[in-house]
Amino acid sequence: MSTLTIDSPSRRPPAAPGSARALVLRALPWLQGFERPITKVLLVALLLAAVSAAAPLAVMGLVDTLGRVAAAQLPGARPLPGQVGRTVLWALAVVAAAELAQVWLARLLETRSWRVRLDLDFALRQRVTAKLHQLPLTYHQQQTVGATINRINTSIDGFVAAVAELGFRALPAVVYLLLALAALVQLDWRLALAICIFAPLPALIGMRAAPEQSRRDKALLAHWSATFGRWTEVLAGIRTVKGFAMEKAETRRFLEAVAQGNERVTRGARRDARTNSLQGLSAAAARLSVAGLGAWLVLNGQGTVGTLIAALQYVGGLFGPIQGLTSIYSTVRRAGVAMESVCAILDAPDPVADLPGAADLVVTQGSVRFEGVCFAYGEGRPVLRDIALEIAPGQTVALVGPSGCGKTTLVSLLERLHAPTSGRILVDGVDLRRCTQKSLRRQVGSVMQDVHLFNDTILANIAYGTPGAAREQVEAAARAANAHEFIAALPQGYDTVVGERGAGLSGGQKQRIAIARAILKNPPILVLDEATSALDNESEALVQAALQRLTAGRTTIVVAHRLSTVVDADRIVVMKNGRIEATGTHAELLAQGGYYARLFARHARGLETGLGRDRPVGARRHALPPARESAFGALEH
Repeated sequence: MSTLTIDSPSRRPPAAPGSARALVLRALPWLQGFERPITKVLLVALLLAAVSAAAPLAVMGLVDTLGRVAAAQLPGARPLPGQVGRTVLWALAVVAAAELAQVWLARLLETRSWRVRLDLDFALRQRVTAKLHQLPLTYHQQQTVGATINRINTSIDGFVAAVAELGFRALPAVVYLLLALAALVQLDWRLALAICIFAPLPALIGMRAAPEQSRRDKALLAHWSATFGRWTEVLAGIRTVKGFAMEKAETRRFLEAVAQGNERVTRGARRDARTNSLQGLSAAAARLSVAGLGAWLVLNGQGTVGTLIAALQYVGGLFGPIQGLTSIYSTVRRAGVAMESVCAILDAPDPVADLPGAADLVVTQGSVRFEGVCFAYGEGRPVLRDIALEIAPGQTVALVGPSGCGKTTLVSLLERLHAPTSGRILVDGVDLRRCTQKSLRRQVGSVMQDVHLFNDTILANIAYGTPGAAREQVEAAARAANAHEFIAALPQGYDTVVGERGAGLSGGQKQRIAIARAILKNPPILVLDEATSALDNESEALVQAALQRLTAGRTTIVVAHRLSTVVDADRIVVMKNGRIEATGTHAELLAQGGYYARLFARHARGLETGLGRDRPVGARRHALPPARESAFGALEH
């Protein structure tokens, strides 16, 4: 038997989270296509840094000019040339131009950087969403919806914010620092030295606080993911919550988790406030030192008032970027935490990924063949063992057996929701690994016991999977599914919104909408997984009639626990412990007298004594006291 090795690029190990270089290299492909807009934003940011570094020099020129004018007006002072007024106006114009340029460039930087951030956010969400849709069911079964959504939102927001901070703030801050220090040295090296003595303090304080901030961010991400994952489960299962009167308990659990998260945030905010205060004190100390030294220089005739004012402006301008640069380490760590979460999705192995060169599948007959198929979930024990089964075109085959024997797993392999551990599956002689998933699933229709309807109109739910279907086609499918009558009786008919998961409809109505959806899809291969097991007798009769229309002329695989629903199948496959125990028609299997015969005899006795699923609604087994009735029910289950 031939085997096919799947070598997906998604199997590459994720970048080591502790390596800054690895993080940068891992993130670079995410920035492809953004080179031009990022470059434009960087140019604006660098230009803003240059103008900001030059602005104090313009103020210094104005102040010193005014100082010379004031000095010339003193008694006995040497008069200034006649161009004084023009010089003052020119100095004012330079200051005004610098201020206006800063305002305009800051506005331009804000708008363009947000455009890049939003586009990068959209691109990442597009990439992550596409991967989530591609991943097999096993991945989604291991994750809660709320935790996944929270992790995606938090991680992508954190990564995009880190890119903006590092690219649009840190780099311009470095340029500003270099220009400002160069200007200070030219003005007065003593003032520059006074600033440089205090400049490293914010960096040292920030680096000391950064590891704790990183651990806190990681813990908070895990905490909020778990909290909202549970809350989403509660809302999805609100009927169960109400049925067991657990509303207050679940509310208390959620609010306690939120309170714990808020307490962590509060403790972190207090630590950050202390860190910011210490950094602010170092900036204040630098400002006081420069002011004192500058005043002494002015009083001793070794400096000008304009130089002192410019130096004080540089202190305020320098320590902001320095404090920003000290947060680079924590920013990189936050980006690393975010990238780990995003990479956990993007790098998740996809064993059912389309192979390079996979072709679209076109089903002309509808034959299905399983050849030596084995399957296990992860490292667990095998669920299916050496399944060999051939289904002829147009044949109806029923899969029966106890719960957990692998019936539903087998049909999920046919739809490539999972990939066989070994063996292969062929449709019309084509190995499913060599065709695209999309083309395969267009050829296979399914009606499940647990019907999923979207919070949309009935029209949209029936047409789901058949884009562009006309309203007349939808109504024709609904008529064939015995659904048109109850739909037409609804207030808005086909435009009625069914609520989340079809909460506004009964079980039988949801099943018939699912059948109408499959009829509209018109697939050559059909899977029915316990499609009538939870219905009352009247609904079941309507659904069964609709299913007869749906299965006519199609290759059909029926998964059933109730043997009475499959006695007319062309072939019955009996499964037990992940293997095929026996195959044949209902009569042939009864004649063999094996496991199926015992199952059917037990089922028939249940129908006769009223213990089976089909006894009349409300019928009681025995006139037992309430306590014993409850115990009897528990024993039966």
